[in-house]
Amino acid sequence: MSIDCRHSCYVVLIAALAGSIFVFAKPKDKDNANVKFTARTEMVLIPTLVTDKSGHHITGLKQEDFTVLENGAEQKIATFEEISSDPHRWSRPKNPSEFGNSLAGGASNRRITLMVLDLINTSFMAQAHAREDMLKYLTQSVDQREPTALYTLTRSGMHVVHDFTTDPRVLVAALHKVKGDTFHIVDSPEDVEAMTGTASPDGSAGLDPGTVQSEAQKIQTMMEDAELNFKSFEQRLAIIYTLDGLQQVAQALKGFPGRKSLIWAGGGFPFNVSDNSMQLAPIGRDTLTDVFPMYEHTWQLLNDAQIALYTVDVKGLVVPMASASVGNPGKNYARNMNRRLMDTQATFLIFAEMTGGRAYYNSNDLVRGFREAVNDSAEYYMLGYYLDRSKTKAGWRKLAVKVKREHTEVRARSGFFVTNATVDPENSRNSDISSALQSPLDYTSLALVSHWDKIEPGKEPGKKHVNYAMHLVPDAAQIDSADDNHIELDFVALVKTPDGKPVDQPRDQKIDTHLTAEKLSSIRQNGVGYRGFLDLAPGEYTVRFVVRDDLSGRIGSVAAPLKVE
Repeated sequence: MSIDCRHSCYVVLIAALAGSIFVFAKPKDKDNANVKFTARTEMVLIPTLVTDKSGHHITGLKQEDFTVLENGAEQKIATFEEISSDPHRWSRPKNPSEFGNSLAGGASNRRITLMVLDLINTSFMAQAHAREDMLKYLTQSVDQREPTALYTLTRSGMHVVHDFTTDPRVLVAALHKVKGDTFHIVDSPEDVEAMTGTASPDGSAGLDPGTVQSEAQKIQTMMEDAELNFKSFEQRLAIIYTLDGLQQVAQALKGFPGRKSLIWAGGGFPFNVSDNSMQLAPIGRDTLTDVFPMYEHTWQLLNDAQIALYTVDVKGLVVPMASASVGNPGKNYARNMNRRLMDTQATFLIFAEMTGGRAYYNSNDLVRGFREAVNDSAEYYMLGYYLDRSKTKAGWRKLAVKVKREHTEVRARSGFFVTNATVDPENSRNSDISSALQSPLDYTSLALVSHWDKIEPGKEPGKKHVNYAMHLVPDAAQIDSADDNHIELDFVALVKTPDGKPVDQPRDQKIDTHLTAEKLSSIRQNGVGYRGFLDLAPGEYTVRFVVRDDLSGRIGSVAAPLKVE
């Protein structure tokens, strides 16, 4: 990422902030065996559903009725609230001269539901089944007050089919336009066996060990190994695409208060996890060690955004048997297929439990899963406690919430990851900014508004001088009072052509300073502003504006269309 503004941008703190601007990067801590806490205090928030045996919310519980356990040790509850969410309409601010990442309608606990159709990890036939069930739900069951959005995950990234709306007819029309993807990235072991006549590396089909291989057979074996290695590479890509998609959704919903329901409809995840440590399971000889930080950061973001994941297996009711399309199923086809089905269901269940959601699989009634995912966020309790800074061991920490009331069912997320990325946001700075610049979604944990100022003749022949402004609302940026009112912000802008190609390197400017009492008071009253300019040739563009608070790790982004004449 370029950090050279080439004198084309300057910073204005609305508090009339003066002083130097520094650009630097802190050294990364490669040893994640122990967590190195910063001065920040970390709170763990746990949305908790408490229902009777009929599934109805139990009201009127008090803080003393709850017990929270982390790795079996009781925690002191610091915050407690019973929440009844409001399904009424959200909307985007409609000011043609300003571009913001917030939803209008205030900051009350208004619930939202996001539906994602995973086209990467889903066969073409299952994609059709998913569309049918989504259409059925949207036409028959959706609450017309319920703000709902529809996204798809493809090889080219996350795509917004339609933004949040309370009109199901709009979503139905948008869903009809979604085209299936015949390219299924991840082939299952039974698919590989059918194509090559040999089992995957953990299977047993193939050549008779007692047979002396000819040169032709050796060549065939090499070709089959290359095919399996390629499939492993494709699966690794699917893992990265899937984790990146989940991260984008979490960043897009993080700024909205309350519990959110994320309905993830697909054919399975491209990876398995250990039920005890929650770490990624290797893919054959690929240990995926380098993917672990991204995987852990994904679940951190989902938990921070208070997202409950509702995993829906769109294959519906499945009977493990070879179909007519499989020409050479092999003797281990049924066993491998059944094992894969069980792995898929187990992963769906684990991921749902990790976030306090539910898993729906092996059923032809997927509409029920969509409906329950929405209803779950109507009423719940929000519990919070502070992390014990004396416990520095990194990794998965198990959560358990208990209620001192008989005949109740309690559902909350089963745990969370603590890593250096959790307690030191600098560890994920570059990846967060890069993700925000490339994503089609607006990141919302920092409320950001941008607008265009005057356009003037540029110094370079054939170019125009386009002025812009970015503004963070009061109290958006974190100020570390224990460190002499320290504030640290990144402002970034990236210009793209209509087909999504960057015009130049991102423009990145950093504020890293300590505020006087007078400047602190003014910033808290008026917010923080940034002004810059771009030199562009005539044409149509989209500019992605990003602000990252490096003390808290929160990030805001918004896209603004621009026409230069």
